[in-house]
Amino acid sequence: MDVHQRLEWMKNNTRETREAAKQGVQTNYYGTKHVTQALLPLLLSSSDGRIINVSSSFGLLRHFSDDEVELRQQLDDVDGLTEKRLDELLNAFLEGFDDHTAEGGTAGFSAYKVAKAAVNAYTRMLARRHPALRVNCAHLGYVRTDFAMNSGLLSPEEGARGVVEVALLPNGGPTGADFAEGQLQASFV
Repeated sequence: MDVHQRLEWMKNNTRETREAAKQGVQTNYYGTKHVTQALLPLLLSSSDGRIINVSSSFGLLRHFSDDEVELRQQLDDVDGLTEKRLDELLNAFLEGFDDHTAEGGTAGFSAYKVAKAAVNAYTRMLARRHPALRVNCAHLGYVRTDFAMNSGLLSPEEGARGVVEVALLPNGGPTGADFAEGQLQASFV
């Protein structure tokens, strides 16, 4: 199986409970946000501050289904999106999370996808708010981890290489951008 087939298999053969969804959003979005807020004063005092938020290609907006169009549009509207509105969207997502399906949970990694899309939106908002900083997202690639059931194609060291490459971009490099395995991507869609 290639990477897309493996992800599709995992999405179709995994169930996510409401509690797991809450924990996933807390870890993947709010954990990122809280650490960033704590370090922001130090980064702003630097002549070359950089924030690299670890995201996932699974959080790209193209992975949102037809019944998630409104959420997708709001996450893509970074000009109109605020942190308060982003929190409201995540709360609404969690309140509507259904863990009472016949299979015992919602299929796939919907909370992971939404949390990583929120990280992407938050990254773009930070980049706009703090133009002196380089604020970007980096996707590691499909890495052999417990989360990927050790089915990833890259070692953890290979996955980390892309994040380091983004952190070491030259001064004046891109900000508010999306990188996958160290390569600049066209968009967050």
